[in-house]
Amino acid sequence: MKEEQIILAGNLMKYFSRKVPFIKQPIRDYIKNERFKIRAKYNYYVNHLKVEDRVILYEAYHGKSFTCNPLAIFIEFEKRTDFDQFLHIIVVNEKDSFVDALPKRKNIKFVAVDNDLYLRYLATAKYLINNTSFPYYFIKREGQVYVNTWHGTPLKTLGRDIKQAGMTDHMNIQRNLLQTDILVSPNQFTYEKLLSSHDIYEIYPGRVADIGYPRVDRTLAAPNKDLLSQLGVTKGTKVILFAPTWRGTVGNEADMSEQLLQDVLQLKRELGSDYTVLLKSHYFTFKYFEENQKQDLCVPNGMDTNLLLSVVDILITDYSSIFFDFLPTGRSVIFYGDDIEQYSHERGFYLPIDQLPGPLTQQLEEVIVHIKSIDLEQEKYNEKYKEYQEQFCYNDDGQAASRLLSILLDKEQKHLIKTETNKEKIIMYCGAFYNNGITMSALTLLNAIDYDKYEVVVIENPKGSEEKWVNIKRANPNVHFIYRPGVLGRTVLDSYKHQWILNRGVSGQIVEKVLPAHLYYNEFRRLVGDVKFDHAINFGGYNDFWSLLFAFSQIKNKSIYLHNDMMEEFNKKIKGKFKHKKNLKVIFSIYKYYDRIISVAESTHETNMKNLEQLVPDSHKKMTYVNNLVDSNRVKTLMNQYDYIEVNGNNYLVTDQLAESVKLTIQGVIAPEEVDVNFVTVGRLSPEKGHEKLIHAFWALYQYDQHIKLYIVGEGPLKESLQSLIKKLKMNDRIILVGQLSNPFALINQCDCFVLSSNYEGQGLVLLETLIIGKPIIATDVTGVRSVLKEGYGELVENSQEALAEKLIQFVERYRQKCLPERSTFHDEQYNQEALNQFYGKVLGKSL
Repeated sequence: MKEEQIILAGNLMKYFSRKVPFIKQPIRDYIKNERFKIRAKYNYYVNHLKVEDRVILYEAYHGKSFTCNPLAIFIEFEKRTDFDQFLHIIVVNEKDSFVDALPKRKNIKFVAVDNDLYLRYLATAKYLINNTSFPYYFIKREGQVYVNTWHGTPLKTLGRDIKQAGMTDHMNIQRNLLQTDILVSPNQFTYEKLLSSHDIYEIYPGRVADIGYPRVDRTLAAPNKDLLSQLGVTKGTKVILFAPTWRGTVGNEADMSEQLLQDVLQLKRELGSDYTVLLKSHYFTFKYFEENQKQDLCVPNGMDTNLLLSVVDILITDYSSIFFDFLPTGRSVIFYGDDIEQYSHERGFYLPIDQLPGPLTQQLEEVIVHIKSIDLEQEKYNEKYKEYQEQFCYNDDGQAASRLLSILLDKEQKHLIKTETNKEKIIMYCGAFYNNGITMSALTLLNAIDYDKYEVVVIENPKGSEEKWVNIKRANPNVHFIYRPGVLGRTVLDSYKHQWILNRGVSGQIVEKVLPAHLYYNEFRRLVGDVKFDHAINFGGYNDFWSLLFAFSQIKNKSIYLHNDMMEEFNKKIKGKFKHKKNLKVIFSIYKYYDRIISVAESTHETNMKNLEQLVPDSHKKMTYVNNLVDSNRVKTLMNQYDYIEVNGNNYLVTDQLAESVKLTIQGVIAPEEVDVNFVTVGRLSPEKGHEKLIHAFWALYQYDQHIKLYIVGEGPLKESLQSLIKKLKMNDRIILVGQLSNPFALINQCDCFVLSSNYEGQGLVLLETLIIGKPIIATDVTGVRSVLKEGYGELVENSQEALAEKLIQFVERYRQKCLPERSTFHDEQYNQEALNQFYGKVLGKSL
């Protein structure tokens, strides 16, 4: 075989070896990954089937039972003459005796969550009714009407208000609410707490129906004698319902359940035959009782709670919202919680727990005493009871379900409330909130925006290290955070198209025909629902996924930020591997779908324009620059916050402190000394920062003057190689790798000169921060840096090791002689106002 043929054969083998995984992976996922198959089927139906106007789907508690508000709405609908004109889809995973008792009609179908019929009807039913949330993959289509009823007035905190909840635990409920057209609420208190605790009150795009709960209609109905018989209630006895909140964990239900069992047995034993004690248990607790052959002590799990309340004389509960549903009956409530302090600490309450409309006790024996003197207890709490009825039960007249159907089917509008403000809406992706200049710039911008005029939403991934959550907590409290649950919902064909785009970008006619724009638009709507944004700002600028979503979001004004010389970033290698090439290939190819391409400094804009203008139609109109703002107040505060500690005769500057319950961990570095000329630099330990060049230049300075130190602040992939270089040059006691600091400004303030040795920069935010501190600056004359220092704020030097060394030596000479050159004064307030005006004018299109 000829050499050329061997080479060709080898190249073909490499080509096909790359293509085989591309071809096989989506098919393998569909066959072997059940969740992928579910998502693929659902999205196929979304893409190919039309919405059916006469189909209504009801779901409660993720299909665990058909109860609560969805059941009450169904029962009320059944009274209407147009009931038979609709196909009614009831979601219930396991049929029980209660479901079996529902009418047998051809226009009623039962489906289970995630099965094929469920996916089909979830994608095509015009009306969707739920009391919690649909799965992660759900996206409300145009033409569908989503009614969310929630499932109770909250005594316990919800969403982000839960004291020990993770920051993203509420994200799928939040996402569902943003897709909701009608939020049914029993009272003003409930919808305000529900929407605000999920961080969407001012941006909720649907309408609130403050009409009362349909399920309470069932409680107010005449007592059902057959129900009493079914529950085994002896005529003439008082019915006590014990309905505690479930506080176990999935897989560990026995702890709570065993205690409940003992409590019920004690109540039955000490109250005697004058009372019938019923336990309304959680789904998981019922399972435990069932496994231990004690299910006869529980109300059947499929029985509707509100129908049950209609025959109850006394309710015992703890922190459950069930008591709000019971209040309209006027009958007595006793609150029993043996872990009130713990529950308050871990979860928290919206209402004063000591001012409830009934006695509160932590002892079961006291509950029994209260029951035996219930008439006196009711009189004692009469005033508080009426207050609660007036605040929480003003809609409860037995007609809530009828009112909802009039809104839903007859287009009645008078009960609908809007919580959304009329402010312009901005959605931003800020770049993952890691400790870097992009995050600091984003936080400063978020703190400067006029929230009297704008609602700002930041969208983020739900995973990340602790530094991410620390930074997010620093964001302005007016900012709404939306998190992305689940993964990209796509068919097998969509998977091929998406991977093609990630591999090749969007360039050329063939690729543009393959482009799954609908996929990215649907994913965007899956996350933000019906919120109509005026502006989309891809502030991060490096993530290909979020760049695609924003590019095809159909928002009219879309901007993407360029935080650096992007061609240099494209070609940047770290340890022999391209850092950004794959994702920037995609991002470069979709700049054309954005309205503004924003560099963060004038010189950075000039460089990016030169390198990238061929990728952007009308580049001279679209490409511009907006200077980053600097958080001058933070810098001025932190620059003077420092401590020293002496150990073994050495003075250390404390850089971090961690106080735990039994120990204190302190980190620090050898403090700058007056005998030395102390230099400092701050930046990621990455090739573009030029640290190796700086270390060599500093070594050259050391040959001239040994009384010097260099502090290098930052972390990054080059840490080990820089440590090796410092060791090789025997400069360990002169060049100090400090690591990442939460407050680098104190160290900058203690040093004599700031040095920036970058090969290129976006802007060099740390330069602005150093100007506020008032320290001399030496920096390489490169893109980004030039824009900051060109007005005489610092000294620019040619970007070479030799020139940098010469400038360092010159600085030391002048410093020793106390004849440093004068610098221009940096006016941070004026700078920030000009930068903010640029943002309003160029990004938001507001004339100032």
